[in-house]
Amino acid sequence: MSTGLTLGVPMGPFGFVARGATPGTATWEYQVQHEHFNLNGALHGGVMMALLDTAMGHAVAALVMPEGAFNAAAQMSTYFLEPITGGTITARAEVKKCGKRLAVVEAAATDVNGVVLATATATHAILRRKPAPPAPEPDRS
Repeated sequence: MSTGLTLGVPMGPFGFVARGATPGTATWEYQVQHEHFNLNGALHGGVMMALLDTAMGHAVAALVMPEGAFNAAAQMSTYFLEPITGGTITARAEVKKCGKRLAVVEAAATDVNGVVLATATATHAILRRKPAPPAPEPDRS
């Protein structure tokens, strides 16, 4: 089952770009845009959280989708280590443990020099689609 991931193509409102994915890992990039700055002249933390969440979500998805499951973040914790005012940010995620119901995943975001800008950990719920209810019998009266 494919995750529908297209490498090298900007996606979503922030233009995040998938750079690589294997079961349990994912790498995404973001080119910093001034329109995403906060009032202090640095990248808004929500954009960084979205980038890290995207990488972590795709790392888990690559593990669970072949089994017919899907995932959703149930909890996420982020540490902002450096202010960001430009450049390209790379987020790399790795699943640390994947069970039947939960996955634990970590990610780090770095600049082009390898400086760690932010880190995150998350717990993802592993969900299974419920079968559709049977169609009602036609009324034959």
